[in-house]
Amino acid sequence: MPVSVEACDGDAEVYVRRDVQKWLTLGAVVGLAQWFFGNLYEAIVFSPNWITDSENQMRRLHAFFVNTSPTWYFMPLSALTTLLVWLLFAFNRSHVLRREYGRAGGFALAATLLNVFIVTTLITKLFGADYLSHRADLTAYCWRWNVLNVLRMLLVATTAVYLFNAFRRLDRACH
Repeated sequence: MPVSVEACDGDAEVYVRRDVQKWLTLGAVVGLAQWFFGNLYEAIVFSPNWITDSENQMRRLHAFFVNTSPTWYFMPLSALTTLLVWLLFAFNRSHVLRREYGRAGGFALAATLLNVFIVTTLITKLFGADYLSHRADLTAYCWRWNVLNVLRMLLVATTAVYLFNAFRRLDRACH
């Protein structure tokens, strides 16, 4: 499989753009890794505990998260990273990279839509101020969060793989 990228043909101005594209792609991979491993940590350490005695577990979490929340960890970087993935796809001029960026963009879209679904249908009920009004359903919501989080991690990891493939092609072509 050739590793050439059309624009890395020695033209200095184009080379600089591809070099920037390469580092932005790697930055997006790092952002996706942060999103993935943050969710993996939650999936192993926190959320399995939520399904047992869910009402008291949610009370403990509400008491614990007083000055900050997981939102401050996930939201800024995951949103910016997803935006960067789409911008890399939109502004890519290489036919060789189109497939990787296109697939990464598609999986990033799926991960974002799933994330919006998780936040709007589960997180607002589990961590909203009125979480106790959902007492009867808290355990089901916790189970649902666990399952959907695994799916979200798979989508984020797949996005990162396609982006890393694009980075590798850029790195090989621009040296």
